[in-house]
Amino acid sequence: MNKIITNLYGGVGNQMFQYAAGYAASKAANAILYVDLSAFREYKTRNFELEKFGFKINYASEDDIKELNKKHFFGKTLFKDKKKTFYPEILKIRHSAYLKGYWQSEKYFGHIRDDILELFEFKNLDFIENADIIQKIRNTNSVSVNLRLGDYINNEEYKRIYFLCTKEYYKKALEYICAQVENPMFFVFSDEIEKTHEYLPEKYAYTFVKNANWQEDMYFMKNCKHNIVANSSFSWWAAWLNNSPQKIVVSPSRWLTKDSGICDKDMIPASWVKIKV
Repeated sequence: MNKIITNLYGGVGNQMFQYAAGYAASKAANAILYVDLSAFREYKTRNFELEKFGFKINYASEDDIKELNKKHFFGKTLFKDKKKTFYPEILKIRHSAYLKGYWQSEKYFGHIRDDILELFEFKNLDFIENADIIQKIRNTNSVSVNLRLGDYINNEEYKRIYFLCTKEYYKKALEYICAQVENPMFFVFSDEIEKTHEYLPEKYAYTFVKNANWQEDMYFMKNCKHNIVANSSFSWWAAWLNNSPQKIVVSPSRWLTKDSGICDKDMIPASWVKIKV
């Protein structure tokens, strides 16, 4: 049977994009999906995380990776996401292939949303340590507010590609939510929660979610009624997985810096409210 191998690297949000695009491609090709984890042998700042969702994962063999992850004179098997714009060719694959890239667009898998929601639904909730938070989220007009700070402030390479969402962005996003939602309750999530007060207007009351592991953060954010996201793939997925029928997702109008040289036009879903930044 044909095989689709998706190369995984980066943080959990990037891994989810790579797996979801691979899943969609494998379904279209009637193929079995495998993952290549070889990047994590050298990539020390991130770990493979998708097994924590609890779905079955097939791991690619070294032989299959070597065979498909190269250019062939006859029959293309290596597909790269070079420009980060939607590349529909991977959904037209009908043979074994290797996918290498970020694939950061719902256009790859939006047509099979129910499948993706099931994949990324945690199969058990043993990781929850802040049970009182989820109750508050479920019983209020909850709005997640996500701030990506750490590496967007301190990592020079990241700063070249990703801009930092400003206090003005969060001010406008919060004002928009308040105009649309009655009695909103804001739950703040961040990789540096102690610094978030520098970026949030003081006029609103917040619940700061502290000492949470990444599974808790994602589970809590996706269970909020509405979401204010940062330009982060983790933040993107929490909002996309939110299945609230009336949800409002507020997003920056672009995802990457103008100097990055990368087109981000397919990254932000059309249904999201975009605040100009």
